[in-house]
Amino acid sequence: MSTNQPSPTTQPQATGSGTSGSRAGGSPTTSTHHRPDRLTIWAFYVGTFLYWGALYVYSPILSVYAESLGATFTLVGIVVGAYGLVQMVLRIPLGLLSDRWGRRLPFLYAGHFFNIVGCLGLALAPTATYLAVFRGVLGISAATWVAFTVLYASYFPADETPKAMGIMSAINGVSLIVVHLAGGQIAESWGMVATFYAGAGLALIGLVSTVPIKEQRVTRAPPTLGQVWRVMTHPALVIVASVTALNHYAFWATTFSFIPLYADDLGASKFTLGIIGVVSLVPYTLASLVNHRFAQRLGDNWAVFAGMIIMAATTFVVPLIADVPLLAASQGVNGIGRGIVYPLLMGLSIREIASEDRATAMGVFQAVYAIGMFLGPMTAGAVADALGLNGAFILSGFVSVLAAVVALVLIKGKPRGTA
Repeated sequence: MSTNQPSPTTQPQATGSGTSGSRAGGSPTTSTHHRPDRLTIWAFYVGTFLYWGALYVYSPILSVYAESLGATFTLVGIVVGAYGLVQMVLRIPLGLLSDRWGRRLPFLYAGHFFNIVGCLGLALAPTATYLAVFRGVLGISAATWVAFTVLYASYFPADETPKAMGIMSAINGVSLIVVHLAGGQIAESWGMVATFYAGAGLALIGLVSTVPIKEQRVTRAPPTLGQVWRVMTHPALVIVASVTALNHYAFWATTFSFIPLYADDLGASKFTLGIIGVVSLVPYTLASLVNHRFAQRLGDNWAVFAGMIIMAATTFVVPLIADVPLLAASQGVNGIGRGIVYPLLMGLSIREIASEDRATAMGVFQAVYAIGMFLGPMTAGAVADALGLNGAFILSGFVSVLAAVVALVLIKGKPRGTA
């Protein structure tokens, strides 16, 4: 897959329920995509890279830092999960507001701004409870991701939204690779607090880099409550969002919460914590670029099933691992599964939704999977306090199996070999 500029052609969307580009609820609609200028597309790429960099540069050490401030496993889970809780609350309203205004760009600016505030708050937090508060502020920033994805998808025809989401996921993955490596080194050299200041700096540069981006405003009458309800209850969207929530439950309870603590217990340095993140993210990013090929060959449902089973297997084996290199290897294989699953689900979530309703639909999708981002770390933390860290990994493995089965049964698969 290439990250070149999208095709300049325009294409009317098909009408009728269950067809790519149809309005949720069945009423016909016509929309076009437009080709952005070169400055816009590269500013978008740079801004997106820095947006994710600011959100995750401190990620390798966050749970370890929270524990150093006296947090129990449950409180560690709350610190990590507060980010998802705020997204769960805000993503649908932000999607509705973006659709009502017909604007996406102001939300990009807001995302960078709240990254600055949240990272500075983490740096100055005196207790783990304050860490949870400012992780919530960063959740406000993450809630604006709906605008990033919908604006970028507008540069593509409707039937290429999975490709667009794959490119966005790849940029996300590359950013996380770089900042995990840098964050671990920063923490090792200058202390864990320095990673939070690094995040604020990245966010400031990201805010400036977003200024050249242009958008084509979508003009439409404000959606009625009935239209909003039809989008929110679109069967394909509900199914895909539910599977993604289970997926996020599993890897937020492990990769972003308790894998770093498990590695720390095995003697990993701060820099090594970053390396483990990189080992997970490189396969994730590469798989994101080719996940559509898995879907074409296997069908959407079987591709998601395969990815989730990979994630389950690599989670179940964690309690059996007694050294850091093997733990890193398990996370690398886990990243392959995530790279197959998540971009595919993100594209499927809006494939059957009209372009003017996609911010609302993406808001619903991201709000539902944010439930998993919050409940995963929180419940896994409670289980870890009661049964030890191994209990958290076993629970997450079973959740991945559940997601695999639900996807196989409920997601419609394409015939093998079709585009």
